[in-house]
Amino acid sequence: MVKRCRDCLRVGLLYPAIYEAAVASLAYQNMYYLLNSLEYVYAERIVARSMAGPEPAPRSLETGRPLREFDVVVVPVSYELDYVTLGRLFHAAGLPLLRREMRRGEGPLVVVGGPVASMNPVVALEFADLVAVGEAEPLLPLLAEKAYEHGPWRALEELECRPGFLAPGCEGVEKVVVRDLDSAFHSTVQFRVPGSGEPWGEAYMVEASRGCPYMCRFCMEAHFLMPLRYRSLGRLLELIERGVEANGVRRVAFYALSFFDHPAADRLLEHVIGEGLEASIGSLRADTLNEDRVELLARAGQRVVTVAPETLSPRLCRGIGKCIGYDRVEEIAGWAWARRMHVKLYFMLGLPGETDRDVEEYAEALKKLSRRAPPVREAIRVTVNPMVPKPHTPMQFHRLIDRATYERRVRILRRAQSKVLTVEPLSYRYAYAQTVIARGDETVARLVDEWARLGGRLGQLWTAARRLGVNLDRYAYGPVEPRWHRLVRLGLPLKALERAYTYSTAEAENGNSVEHGGG
Repeated sequence: MVKRCRDCLRVGLLYPAIYEAAVASLAYQNMYYLLNSLEYVYAERIVARSMAGPEPAPRSLETGRPLREFDVVVVPVSYELDYVTLGRLFHAAGLPLLRREMRRGEGPLVVVGGPVASMNPVVALEFADLVAVGEAEPLLPLLAEKAYEHGPWRALEELECRPGFLAPGCEGVEKVVVRDLDSAFHSTVQFRVPGSGEPWGEAYMVEASRGCPYMCRFCMEAHFLMPLRYRSLGRLLELIERGVEANGVRRVAFYALSFFDHPAADRLLEHVIGEGLEASIGSLRADTLNEDRVELLARAGQRVVTVAPETLSPRLCRGIGKCIGYDRVEEIAGWAWARRMHVKLYFMLGLPGETDRDVEEYAEALKKLSRRAPPVREAIRVTVNPMVPKPHTPMQFHRLIDRATYERRVRILRRAQSKVLTVEPLSYRYAYAQTVIARGDETVARLVDEWARLGGRLGQLWTAARRLGVNLDRYAYGPVEPRWHRLVRLGLPLKALERAYTYSTAEAENGNSVEHGGG
């Protein structure tokens, strides 16, 4: 259904990935319906046709309007490699990705936001006229109001350097957040891909909480989304009732970094079950689970219990601020298997102080766990990825594990594979590219532009680097200057993060108990 709106502000809401990924983003869904709830705004969706290679000139899904004909283009970026797709879309539209290549006032006003842009705006500033630092609910209506009243470019002059709006030349801005989730906008109707089954099947997506009480030292999402906030049980029940009916679905997908830390999580699931609905919850904090909660998940139709121990080493876990031991994993797995559920585990390689011996102990623990598993194919799925250092976290100073070491340790873990257990490693090259962009600067922005021109395939990153003479290893392995801290103020000073990293490294390397320093 196309909104009819004469003389409205025309906003292109560009998701730098394919439509199926846009559907799975509750943030993108909320932004789309929030903007269209404003009477003077008409927002249309723009997505990529593919994730690499030639791209047709991007047009909106609603009316086919070309990208360059919008007044404002808003781009949420939640994954570093999305910048490459953004570049491909801009080039296909005949627009430069690097804003310095376009005269100010020409073309649409480009606003880039989301966790990746907020946490390291040094890269984003090369692509955007404004970087939205913080959360969409307070920032988008203000942006739209100013752009409608004064025009996009006058709005830029009014907003730049104000809290939440970073532009070239600003000394730094405060992140803007929603204080009360109950009063914040949340979509009722949601668009989806009928019959796709991904990522949750056909479900109504609802955000139960924002932020995380644990603040693990590697987790960008927790640091970006602080402080911790909950939606009330009453508000969640209202959203579910309306959303399930409006979308004609029988499943609810809950979004939360730690679902069972919500004070009403158990009652919420009981209500969903009582209404004859099913529920889906992603990764769960192992230390918040008990047998009753696993039973609730099974009754709600969930078929997989996903937990992320990251490491099974009592020594290494202190360094990252997250300790989930083998006994706890075995206990949860037993509860799940008793209810004919599968178990999925996430591990990270390349933690401070990690050795091959640590990984050999993981493999032995996984073999032990397999002996307890029912004789069911993939009763246990283990996903492995390198620890990617992210800005504004205590681990931002840590170097990425090198490729040879990562692949050797993956081979060690694969010794545990059997009919009941599979090990699925993330491609090292993806983690490498992610790290380069996550800790990048203006040079990396130019690299992304060249990479996009070449087609955006993963291997073309190295071609682009050779053409521009960029040393990629500097960003992946070398010490980096965290310039993003001068541009964005999240609440933790740089010195506190440096202390946290020093303490975490010492804990991991010698196993001593030392005072935590802000992580």
